[in-house]
Amino acid sequence: MKKFLAITAVVLGLGVQAQQTKEKTKDSGIELIPKAGINIATQSVKNLDGEKSKTSFQAGLGVNIQTGLSNFSIQPEVNFISKGAKIKNNFGNQTYNFNYIEIPVLAKYSFGPLYVNAGPSIGFLMGKNDKIKAAYGKTKTVDFGLQMGAGVAIPAGPGKVIVDGRYNLGLTNISDEKGVNVKNRGFAISLGYAIPL
Repeated sequence: MKKFLAITAVVLGLGVQAQQTKEKTKDSGIELIPKAGINIATQSVKNLDGEKSKTSFQAGLGVNIQTGLSNFSIQPEVNFISKGAKIKNNFGNQTYNFNYIEIPVLAKYSFGPLYVNAGPSIGFLMGKNDKIKAAYGKTKTVDFGLQMGAGVAIPAGPGKVIVDGRYNLGLTNISDEKGVNVKNRGFAISLGYAIPL
């Protein structure tokens, strides 16, 4: 009985010491996530069936912030993303690029290394070239949307390698022309690294 009590006391003592060490080394619950990848973009155009997807570049920086609730965090981001579509016309398939600075704010729920996320986004169009003006006429400079996706966070070194897949649903008719309705769509795949702060 004395041996049992002695072993129990040692185990409890080691447990308390391990917990204290963990608390001392615990990070702030904030991760910085640089990332880059591709965006498979298309557009939903009213009364037009010839649009096709195009593949383009996207990159950005996210900040994952733990909320204090188990497995739940908030992740605001600032991203550069190229949207648009390939549209068939009299000259063949023409590619139209709409480059945005986009700011999503995502609610993120993790279970083990896997996670799901979703939230609103706002995009700001970076200029309009003559090709865009000729095909689309007047276009809006702000695009509101929803993003939803999933990914995996794999421990590597001090942080985690992030593989993220996300669907972008544009809610704004980006055309200012009467009777024309154009909305952005896209599926983004990115590779990043979460750096604990």
